[in-house]
Amino acid sequence: MTRSDQIKSEIGRLDGSIAALRKELARQQKKADDAAAKARHERDRAHKTKSDSTKRSAMATAERKDKEASTGMKKVGDISVKIAAKEKSVNAKRTSLAAAERSEQRTKDHEDDRRRRKEKSHAQEIARLSHPPARVRFVEVQPPDPEPLRVLYLTANPHATETTVEHPDGTVETNGVWLRVDQEVRKVNQALKKSKFRDLVTVEHLPAATGQDLMDGLNDHRPHVVHFSGHASELGVLLEDDEGSRDGNGMEFALLARVLGATDEPPRLVVLNACESLEGAGDLLRTVPTIIGMSESISDLAAMNFATQFYAAIASAQSVASAVEQAKTQMQMAMLEDFDLPEIRTREGVDGHSLVLVNPSE
Repeated sequence: MTRSDQIKSEIGRLDGSIAALRKELARQQKKADDAAAKARHERDRAHKTKSDSTKRSAMATAERKDKEASTGMKKVGDISVKIAAKEKSVNAKRTSLAAAERSEQRTKDHEDDRRRRKEKSHAQEIARLSHPPARVRFVEVQPPDPEPLRVLYLTANPHATETTVEHPDGTVETNGVWLRVDQEVRKVNQALKKSKFRDLVTVEHLPAATGQDLMDGLNDHRPHVVHFSGHASELGVLLEDDEGSRDGNGMEFALLARVLGATDEPPRLVVLNACESLEGAGDLLRTVPTIIGMSESISDLAAMNFATQFYAAIASAQSVASAVEQAKTQMQMAMLEDFDLPEIRTREGVDGHSLVLVNPSE
């Protein structure tokens, strides 16, 4: 049962209770009115009669009926208070119902978007399988060159994520939050400026990156590291498209591997700072010797902390494995539950502890 269905059921029960109370209110009001009318009648009879016994009997009956009328009116008041309280509760429930229905509609829209992306990725996979697979380059790991480490930093954020909070009074609040990828890049640059060998690392940021931006970046900058921050799934990464549509443009991991290999100088490391991106390691290791990805969905704050500490360690001439461990440790110190999600995968024969991308001796 959805939250809105539950609230509708609660409103139905309250409406039924209010109807029963109104019926009881009418009954008690009638009893009080009848008793008051009877009391007036008996007093009139007592005033008109000349018999003392009849007068005493009539006055006694009048007093008894006055008490019945008073008791009845007290019950009428109590029932009216209960009705008002339940009507107030119904109004609050109706407000909660409207919020829940809006939240469920947004959730449905988000699920529909996700389903469309999966269907699009599935169609692309069918198209890929219908053609003979192209040969993917197998790039060997090379020692660091006597030049600054070049990082191609791609960010894309065509989808907003939503968080839903249910308050104690039953109201539901849903907020759309865009990934703070620009803030992430800013923090990484700040960390690099404070690092020991900051002059040996350069970062080329490509915001709102498309697939064409990636290819142009590989050609223009010949990066040693390709970093992607944004949305991903077990199928691939989500880039922007040239039309700037809300759905973005999904790129499967197998195609991403081909793009990275379609250059004379493929990167030595790919960092996928996005949810479930570790699923692409198998495809990407066919081209790139070392992959860093997230094993599950990671929060925006955790992803930001990971990238900041990772590049601070890389710019201090730490190995890739040590940089990942430093970043995870910093996330744990910050009490982030996602601290264990970043993982490193290497091709057979490649040791992440020996892979140092910044060589200060040169």
